[in-house]
Amino acid sequence: MDSVDVLKKLISINSVFGNELEMAVYLDERLRQVGFSTDRVTLSDARYNVVGERGRRGKPILFFGHMDTVPPYGKWVGSPFVPREDGDRIYGLGSADMKGGLGAILEACGQESDRKIKVAFCVDEENVSAGSQELVKSGFLRKVAAVVSTELSTSKGEPKGTGEITLGRRGRCVLEISVPGRSAHGAQGEKGISAIMEAARLVQELERLNGNLGSHRLLPPPTQFVRRLSAESTSLSIPERAVIELDRHLVSPQTPESALRETGLFIERLYAAKKFAPIDGKKITLRLKERATPYLAPYITPASNSYVRLLSKIAEEKAGSVSYGYGTSVADDNRLASAGLPVMSIAPLGAGEHTDKEWVSKSDYLRLIEILKEFIRRC
Repeated sequence: MDSVDVLKKLISINSVFGNELEMAVYLDERLRQVGFSTDRVTLSDARYNVVGERGRRGKPILFFGHMDTVPPYGKWVGSPFVPREDGDRIYGLGSADMKGGLGAILEACGQESDRKIKVAFCVDEENVSAGSQELVKSGFLRKVAAVVSTELSTSKGEPKGTGEITLGRRGRCVLEISVPGRSAHGAQGEKGISAIMEAARLVQELERLNGNLGSHRLLPPPTQFVRRLSAESTSLSIPERAVIELDRHLVSPQTPESALRETGLFIERLYAAKKFAPIDGKKITLRLKERATPYLAPYITPASNSYVRLLSKIAEEKAGSVSYGYGTSVADDNRLASAGLPVMSIAPLGAGEHTDKEWVSKSDYLRLIEILKEFIRRC
């Protein structure tokens, strides 16, 4: 099986988050075939991370990827699990995010080397990163010198594939905002105050904050968007409560707690400016939305790191030029960086992730394999 066939095999395996077992079995088998001792970091009977290690020389380098994908969205040409070639592009669910990266790790680690290498393939990245959370807790990352992730870059502008190394990503949290109203008979609306209409006014105010949420010299500026607005009446009544979910991307040194505090102060200023008024003594309240795992913090890996410099040199030799990028969104990379590890990401050229037009470049996928092989040889 050549390298492109490996990529096609990975695409053909349905590994939508929550359904990663077949992929885990395949990845474990492939690692054992090239001399890795493997183990599981278990979430449940049918869900586990695959981890492996090999070699004796030096402090371990970790190669990292997530094995899950989002569900198929849109209208695919054929099955999303049947790879479709069109010139240099291979279309299929997860081709760019991130089965091209998984295949590159598998193929690069197939070469003989006594370098101490660890590999971790995690589940649940597309959900709440439960896999990487368990990986951090497991102790497998102990003594790791650096992390090379093959996660897709989400920096602004056109994707550059192996011509870009991602050295940081924004963080993220979700705020749950409860907006009160006043119930009344739906036929006598003038006696009530619709919580939905109050929430709609607040949404407009929150949207105006974009561009004024702070800045960072490297990371893209923080942004937010309303991802959900819900309210209902179970009878012929004016809704008396609406809930807004505000999705916020963070930059250092912002935290979920600081975003909660800043948003609360902003709402208090709206009351002070008489744009809102308490309704029957009730005011807008907010909290961090509960989540099974901690929210992901923003991070930056210094470009001066010796492993970053080595990877950059090799990528420039193979790709012709290289630049540093900083992701607009979060990934498992954030979780690993929060564990105190220097994380650098390099991925094959691709686009259309989370859509029915997802593709990865065959030539850049093969180039990434060579970059990773050379990195193993030199580090």
